[in-house]
Amino acid sequence: MPAATDTRRRLLDAATAVVRRAGARALTLDAVAAEAGVSKGGLLYHFKAKRDLLEAMLEGWLEEFGAEIEAKSEGNFAAGYVRASDMSGWAAADRATEFGLLAAMVDEPGTLERVRERYAEWQSRLTAADDPAQATLARLAADGLWLADLLGLAPPSGDLRASVIERMIDLAVD
Repeated sequence: MPAATDTRRRLLDAATAVVRRAGARALTLDAVAAEAGVSKGGLLYHFKAKRDLLEAMLEGWLEEFGAEIEAKSEGNFAAGYVRASDMSGWAAADRATEFGLLAAMVDEPGTLERVRERYAEWQSRLTAADDPAQATLARLAADGLWLADLLGLAPPSGDLRASVIERMIDLAVD
């Protein structure tokens, strides 16, 4: 079974490489198979359709983001969410992957269901805060900052960025 797991991981890495290099529209089964150095049949053994591949990529993204939230929470889930959403310091390739996944979700709307489920779980954790409205406001502000970073929509930088993030964390912990 480890060989199958290694191949699956290699295919997911190849899919990420395709998205980084050429964007979400270039994410085809043929392109991923070629990038991974496997036959299309070998890819189809692990992922029956492009949607299955995309869902696995999104699940990995959700798992990584969830782990980052936990790692940065310091006992406060909303503050961890804010910290994990900060893309400053991210490499251009990582931003490209995030953008590609966002574009792929739009292109394959059915894949959004798992993303919606995970965000609902996170929102549920926020409603357990002392002030659920304030924790939710911090999450929504963090989502806005993430989107501004991702799309280059005049994201704040320098001292202003630090102040904005500090205020979002203040919202999360008050």
